Amino acid sequence: MLASPCTGLLQKQVFNMANKRTYLDPIHQDIVLDRRVPAERLVMDLIDTREFQRLRRVHQLGVSYFTFQGAEGSRFTHSVGVMHVASQLIDMLKEKTPSIEQHRPLILASALLHDIGHGPYSHVTEKILHYDHEDWSCRIISGDTEVRKVLDGFTEVPSLSEKIVKLLKKEHHPKYLSHIVSSQLDCDRFDYLLRDSYMTGTAYGHLALQRILRSMEVNEEKDRIEVVGEKGQTAVEDYLFGRYSMYAQVYYHRKNLAARAHLAKLLKRVKHLMEANHKFVFMDEPTAKWLNGETLTVDEYLSLDDVQMTYHIKRWTDDNDQVLKDLARRFLDRRLFKSVRIMPPTGGGNGNGKFQNLIEQVQNHTKELVKAYGMDPDYYVAVESTGFRPYDYYRPESVHPETNIVIRTDTGIVSELSELSPTIGALVRGNYESFWLIYPPEIDEKVVDIQELAHPEDVKEKRKSKKKN
Repeated sequence: MLASPCTGLLQKQVFNMANKRTYLDPIHQDIVLDRRVPAERLVMDLIDTREFQRLRRVHQLGVSYFTFQGAEGSRFTHSVGVMHVASQLIDMLKEKTPSIEQHRPLILASALLHDIGHGPYSHVTEKILHYDHEDWSCRIISGDTEVRKVLDGFTEVPSLSEKIVKLLKKEHHPKYLSHIVSSQLDCDRFDYLLRDSYMTGTAYGHLALQRILRSMEVNEEKDRIEVVGEKGQTAVEDYLFGRYSMYAQVYYHRKNLAARAHLAKLLKRVKHLMEANHKFVFMDEPTAKWLNGETLTVDEYLSLDDVQMTYHIKRWTDDNDQVLKDLARRFLDRRLFKSVRIMPPTGGGNGNGKFQNLIEQVQNHTKELVKAYGMDPDYYVAVESTGFRPYDYYRPESVHPETNIVIRTDTGIVSELSELSPTIGALVRGNYESFWLIYPPEIDEKVVDIQELAHPEDVKEKRKSKKKN
């Protein structure tokens, strides 16, 4: 019996569906992968590894969900998004640089795996415990892992794992391939600004992604990517101001700073108790080694994630150490520390010695208030600073100038962006460092007294106004 044409069409559709996979993404809509395309087959197999699936259990925005209720996205969704943006960029770059197509598997795999080494709460614990997530990404990629097996099984590109590690470390040639994943104008930043803006319910990180991608071209002679034309320059300027606003209004939000400081004090207490051989109500071995700064195997590190860390904090609410118990309960129930900006003296800059003395005075005075309230000032008072950190505002680098944003104007002028744009020049030269006093809510009403140290006249005026009202 002969099969009907309809049967053959149906079988073809089923075959096509079996080869394709669609990720429904709130930022990029349908992200469609097809196993018949070698680079996309590689990506699909990498996504299915246990190491990559772990990223579902690591928050993209650390502890920002305490501040922005929608900030529940994971490193998994971000990483898939970065890969998708990189694929779009390759499609546009290959029109004038066809040779980039041969590097598609390397670029897509690198974009997908660039964050696979993130630990619990992402950058928050990275800052507190001084480890390097990029180093862990490289160890996972080159270690005895499912990711490594998938990479080794991709015979179309020999030694792919080693090439990805080199690309992530910016040691791969041509160098412009690294810049697609990590530079001042890269697919990582494009995705996280759009995604974080969406997840936090803000509009700061909006950018004209397609216009920027269309304006980017490869300069093979200089081994770099350039932005071409006035429209491209304008779109990139908007992107940089959006990036500035996201740091100022979201990443450095005062409640975020307080939540990070709270977690830092909690972990500081844990480390102190470990040194004193305290018997915790619960502590697994990988977590103990991680907090103690001991060497971890890749398998031990991969057991760490937000779920596991939050479980520890939940168990510590029953610990017999009262400071740890209290800090854990406050963190779990979102009874976080407060924060207030320490304003520099009138006419004094952040680098002023007078201001540094003021910060110390403010901190010491707050510690006395906390101590009088019956709390240990070492664990309930902190000073956080913002600005001048990796992954923040655009700052042309002298160390890696090849990653700066280079513009080729319609008239043929080629220059670093801040030298062409007065507005970006002003942004680059700005001093955005701020200092914030972190303290428990119990002394909130007394914090106004602290401001007298810097601005006694302002505080007196406020008190007079309150009395009149």
